[in-house]
Amino acid sequence: MAAQLHTEGREFLFKVAFTAEESVPSNYYVGLCTDLSIAENASLSALTELTDTDYTRALIPRSIVGFSVAGTGTNDIKVTSDDAAFVVYTSGVTWTKAESWFMANTSDDSGKLIASGPLNSGSGWTVAEGEELSFDIEITWPG
Repeated sequence: MAAQLHTEGREFLFKVAFTAEESVPSNYYVGLCTDLSIAENASLSALTELTDTDYTRALIPRSIVGFSVAGTGTNDIKVTSDDAAFVVYTSGVTWTKAESWFMANTSDDSGKLIASGPLNSGSGWTVAEGEELSFDIEITWPG
């Protein structure tokens, strides 16, 4: 999955690294939305996040267990997350078709949109009772 590092995400990373204006969260959160594409300068509140029964953002801990970082060539660096897993538990529930994933530094819309990417080249995912959608995130920069 091709990932995009958003304007808010780059700003967040620079503020954590250089000014301490932002603090490093204990966890990051991966969510699902119905947006086919997400603009580079978008914010969390601009996304059409799923609101279906059982849906909640997946938590990925900020740690070497949650993420790994490695060089991928002469100048690129890649971060890879542990699996973001989404499961429908309630009988008879099917989630709205999700087109994209996104990563944020909060479990609600008060944080920053860090990165996003398509789920399946525009054909999206529908998740029904007992099914699981699970994937890892790879962000390469400069990508």
